[in-house]
Amino acid sequence: MDSLLNERYRALLQAARSLFTLTTLDEVVENILRHSLDMMQAEACSMYLPDTKTKELIIYSARGSQDEHFHTARIPWDKGIAGLVYQTSEVVRIDDAENDPRIFRGVSSKSTFVTRAMLTIPLLDKGLCIGVLQALNPVRTPAFSDIDQEIFEGLAGVVTSALVRLDREARAKEEAKFQQELTLAHEIQRAFLPPPELLTSRAEMLVHYQPARTIGGDFYAVVQLPGDRLLAAIGDVSGKGIPAALTTAQVTGELNALSGLAHTGLKDLVHRINRGLCGRLAAGRFVATTFLLHDPHAATMEVICAGQFEPWHWTGEKWDVMQVPRALPLGVFAQYPYEATIFPCQSGDKWILFSDGINEGRNQKEEDFGFDRLKESLVSSSPRRVIDSAWKAWSQFVNPDDLHDDACLLLLATHPPATLETVCAPGNCKIVRQYIESWTLLAGYSDLERGQIVLAVDEAFTNVLRHTYQNEAHHKVALTVTITPDDFHLKLRDYGPPIDKDKLKGRELHDVKPGGLGLHLLNLVFTTVDFIECDPGNELLLVKPLPGVQAACAAPAA
Repeated sequence: MDSLLNERYRALLQAARSLFTLTTLDEVVENILRHSLDMMQAEACSMYLPDTKTKELIIYSARGSQDEHFHTARIPWDKGIAGLVYQTSEVVRIDDAENDPRIFRGVSSKSTFVTRAMLTIPLLDKGLCIGVLQALNPVRTPAFSDIDQEIFEGLAGVVTSALVRLDREARAKEEAKFQQELTLAHEIQRAFLPPPELLTSRAEMLVHYQPARTIGGDFYAVVQLPGDRLLAAIGDVSGKGIPAALTTAQVTGELNALSGLAHTGLKDLVHRINRGLCGRLAAGRFVATTFLLHDPHAATMEVICAGQFEPWHWTGEKWDVMQVPRALPLGVFAQYPYEATIFPCQSGDKWILFSDGINEGRNQKEEDFGFDRLKESLVSSSPRRVIDSAWKAWSQFVNPDDLHDDACLLLLATHPPATLETVCAPGNCKIVRQYIESWTLLAGYSDLERGQIVLAVDEAFTNVLRHTYQNEAHHKVALTVTITPDDFHLKLRDYGPPIDKDKLKGRELHDVKPGGLGLHLLNLVFTTVDFIECDPGNELLLVKPLPGVQAACAAPAA
């Protein structure tokens, strides 16, 4: 007996070694059943593994050493002895199986095999039952003994480790596959998204975009159109993964291909895109999108909100949510009557679009970023500083390791022309003031600061007419404005005789009389006031820090 017992223990060790070299479930199952027959000296052995979708136990069984194949069947996972062991995680040993009412006859009734004795062991991983091992009819004894149970429990530990290893490896493969699909989906999305910055002669678009770990369907698009017009859109495709990324590519591709239809406005373009999507999108899928069409010459902004948020508009003092009728998302109803809403839009205006990943972004306390925090984060400053400030606030608020959705923030700012050339005449003072007013609005200055800048530049323009051109109202001047990351730069260029900078001096402030305070006003409003000699003419350079930027020390002009 000792030699036989030693053989069974050696078989257990051999099983432990062999099971950890196998790579597929079929190989593991077949080897487990073979080793079970040898160790248990039983007529048949079975392993039961759960199918969580059907709530069944899949039976893998083998009978005797001559059986070259293992067999499979299914039973409900709460039936029979195997179901009992699976549900309770307790060992069941039966010496008289023929008369035990707990035996499930649904499978055995179709077989000529007679079950006399049974030993059933749970496969436990950290207290969780992941399967069942069962031995039937010991060959040399009427029933299974305590030694049999001890050996079988040892085998159960080995089998559990093998199954856990296989599951871990399978999960690792699935994760690697998922990461590959994720990378591909990101690449698809990125390939069809335009650059995050676009500067045209009359507008600029700035975007911050953060895809979630699980690919969503956020996208943005921008198309330059004839006549200095600009078409922009932000959207969210329903669903996730590669299908959402492919739909994103389809929508952005069609928006570019069909953008010529926007020559009459947004309505025809959106109708055409919607009909195409209705014919191609799978049932239940849709695309929520907001469209903007800016026409600087008509001074208008057209808007259609197809299931997406309304745009926010900077009015010079605050952000207003524009009142736009909500329409169905694209891809739902082919004949839906989309209509555009047209708003006045002047140079210097700013428009914000955002996806729900912004307002629904959550922190570690499960709080949403929300609309109020977004509005508070939109500072009064240049377009770049506005969007960067909002994005920084959002990024610092959300939990970066648990982004549940893509996030997209788009700012469209309308520009005056970079340079205004005009005749230096009293009748053109209004044109100059309007030009400067538009640029100061774009820069985000307050109403008071805008008034100061306009007044100072108006004084400088008048001085060129009086002193450089000696009131000869037919000479040209050019005004050029640029906004750097920190400063507002303005250049006033004339084509008159050189200025003697040593003679530039404003009159004393206590000398009360009209005129003569232009230089004082310039030094009061701007941190840099510099006169530069050109060939021909002169250039006045004025620099002022943007709102929110600490002013650098600058010596005033004498």
